Order: sequence, then C-alpha cells, then structure tokens
Amino acid sequence: MELELGWGLVHYGKLDALSPNRKQETRALERLLELCDELEIPITFNVVGHLLLDEPLSDYNTSHEADWFGVIPKTGPEDDLEFYAPDLVDRIESADVDHEICTHTFSHVECADVSHETLRWEFDNVLEIHDEYGLERPISIVPPRHSHPPREILQEYGFEIVRSPRSRAPSASEASNRVQLGIDLLTGAQPIVRPRSVDGVVETYCTRYPSLTTPFLEAGQKDPHPVFKTIPQSVRQRLHYRNMNTTLSTAIRRDSYAHLWSHLWETANDIQWPPIEKFLHRVSQTRNKGEVEVKTMKELNEDVKNI
Repeated sequence: MELELGWGLVHYGKLDALSPNRKQETRALERLLELCDELEIPITFNVVGHLLLDEPLSDYNTSHEADWFGVIPKTGPEDDLEFYAPDLVDRIESADVDHEICTHTFSHVECADVSHETLRWEFDNVLEIHDEYGLERPISIVPPRHSHPPREILQEYGFEIVRSPRSRAPSASEASNRVQLGIDLLTGAQPIVRPRSVDGVVETYCTRYPSLTTPFLEAGQKDPHPVFKTIPQSVRQRLHYRNMNTTLSTAIRRDSYAHLWSHLWETANDIQWPPIEKFLHRVSQTRNKGEVEVKTMKELNEDVKNI
C-alpha cells in the first residue's frame, strides 16, 4: 500500500484526487487497519519519508530540480495534512498486526531520472528519519512510478528487495497499445511470477497500474474515465472482485506468487472499498485452509534468500 498522499500527486496537477484535510484518506487507513487486525493480514506500507516529519526541513537546498520543493508547503501537519502525516504512521505502528513500513523515497522522486547525488540525499534522509522515528531501517523499497534506482545505490543503502514492473520479469511484457491496456484493466491480468534475485537485489513483480483498486471505479475523489461509466457501477465492482479472486486462484493453482498493490488515496471512497473488503476476507479464508501464505516484502525477501 503506497502512502504518499500529496507527494505522489502535486507534480502532476492531481491534488484534487484527495479529500479536504485528507479526511477520507485517514478514514480509509483506519478501516483497512481494523480489517487487517480482524483477519490477521500484514501489509507492506511504502511511505514517502517526508510524511514522517512534524515540521519542514531546515534546508531544502539540494541537487533536486530547482522547483522540486517549491510547490511543497513549508508548514507542518496542522496546516497541510497532505504532505505531513506522522499520525498515519503512528496508527500503522499501533496496529495489532505487525505491518512493514518500507520506503517510497523521501520526496517521491523518480529514481532513474535523478543523479546519484540526489538519490543519495533522498536515501540519507530516509534512513535518518526512520532512525529518529524509531522505525526499523527499511530493506524494502517501492520506487515511485516504477522508476528503478541503480542497483549499486540500492546495495550501498542496504535495500534488499524492490518492487518491479512485470516487464522486468522473465517472459513477461506490458501492454503495447491502449486497446491491450484496456483489456488488461477489464480482465485484471496480473503477473503470476516468482520473485528472483537480480544483481544481488530481489525483485517482486506487479502491474504498473494499481491492482488492489481498479481504474474503472472511482479513484479517491476522482471519477473513472467516461468509457467505464457506461458500465453499471455494481457490475464494475463485481468484475473487480472477480479479477482479484482469479489472480488469487491462479497463484494457488500454479504454486506461485501474486503482488497486488494500490495507493491509499485510491481506496478512500465507498466505491472501491467493498470489493477490497470482500477480497481480503477471501484471502483470509484461503490462508486459514493452508492454501496460501500472505507475506510482506521483507518476509518475501527472506523466503527468496533461503531458497
């Protein structure tokens, strides 16, 4: 679950996908954590490091692009809950289930598009804020927008497992045109692929688009594309649940792995939530029957390293 809030939206002009004062996003996290406690399901939350701050940095003079931090409010959680959210991390930490908190970089940079100097600044600040907050140093990383950081930098900072797009998996590829992408979205086609170690770092594979939520339902406070709205909402909800359940069944049948994900803000409405809630109950049922295991990225890394 990507916890990025305004950091993942502001540079793309999409802040209106969030609710005022992130009221709905806070509620969405609360109900997700309550359900995970009930079902004993752990989640990897990849968190933008700056969200852990309760006040702005003393110095934003870095090697980032000149205007990178220019659009970020230099205030704190009292005024700008979209960019400062230590309370949400506190709530994750207080859950009964031992969730993993890993990193989504410090300021949501696309790792392949910045210099090594900038990336080191990002990760230095990630490690510092995790230490100050009393969190374990992360070994898992989810690169923003699937933009892969150099392997040598990951190893330098002790990152052992990275979420990767399915195009990096053996014998896998992304949709090559909009028609194929539309088919993939409607059918919920997911990579059922075993993680593997590449250049000393474990890769776990997923779609580039969210899969625990779906683009053909409302995403946060944003309506889906008009073409999807021609299909009744209840039908789209049932379709999404069916797609997720098919992914689960296929992974079980193949004795393999599936990695589903979403941004927290996308779950923050009452349209996306029912299929997610139903699916997590289904995951719990199959887990209790011994048919599936549910693992955080950190636990997955340990499994791959021990094979």
